[in-house]
Amino acid sequence: MSACSDTTLKLKLTRGFVIPFAMMFAALSGCGGSDSGPGIDMIPVSGSVVMDGKPLVGAMVEFHPTGGTKGNGAFGLTDEAGKFTLTDFHSNPGCPPGEYGVTFSKLTQPDGSPIPPDSPQGGVGMKEQIPPAYNLFKPNSIVQAATVKSPESTFEFQLDSKFKPPQSFYQD
Repeated sequence: MSACSDTTLKLKLTRGFVIPFAMMFAALSGCGGSDSGPGIDMIPVSGSVVMDGKPLVGAMVEFHPTGGTKGNGAFGLTDEAGKFTLTDFHSNPGCPPGEYGVTFSKLTQPDGSPIPPDSPQGGVGMKEQIPPAYNLFKPNSIVQAATVKSPESTFEFQLDSKFKPPQSFYQD
């Protein structure tokens, strides 16, 4: 076997072991640990989301930690009045104190009607109802931000369905 073939074989074997291990490590790194779950202060967080002056119903609201904020963030779903409360990814109510980038997503069927609860994921065509700038989390180009402080935090987010960020938003 030539040196080139031997190097190629070693590279393929290394990739075969390293890539799955790295993927497993990345998946597990978000679970548990000292900066999530029990032992971290949780602040009650609630608020409302309005798009074009109307309550945004059935939208996912996600708080993504930025800077030195501990934890994995939190999420909530807006109700018929556009109101939400957050829980973390361990089902604890609230969110750790700190700075967050906030994203919003509302998936519907192509005609705008809700996705039936018993539909398999991806089983129906899905359409995002919120402009991409609001549902992409980019730590260096945050469109909506929030600071969570004790004893509790309440937010009112106003979205514009025609919002277009500068082209630089889409560049890394």
